[in-house]
Amino acid sequence: MPDITTPTDAVMDVPVACTLTPGQYQDRTGELAALAARALCRREQTAAGERLVFTDTPEIERELRGVLAAESICCAFLRMELTRTADGLVLDIAGAEDARPIISELFA
Repeated sequence: MPDITTPTDAVMDVPVACTLTPGQYQDRTGELAALAARALCRREQTAAGERLVFTDTPEIERELRGVLAAESICCAFLRMELTRTADGLVLDIAGAEDARPIISELFA
């Protein structure tokens, strides 16, 4: 698994600003919360953000990859990486210090 203890300079240089409208943001966070309710096994803070472990099924992986694609468009200030481990599908989310409140809201 890659080391994401420090966000890359590219992530650090992007302004912390989601491009979704308030309604779109509310819809997105609702979708992420529903996915978490179905498949999130655990979450923990890391030095750079959070690590979330999900149930490893093809459906959940497909949904998570869709989330990564969508979030990369609206939240370029975040670095998200999905890997498979013996524990499940591991999603590492990293960002600048002032992005941490937003990271905490994802999948909550």
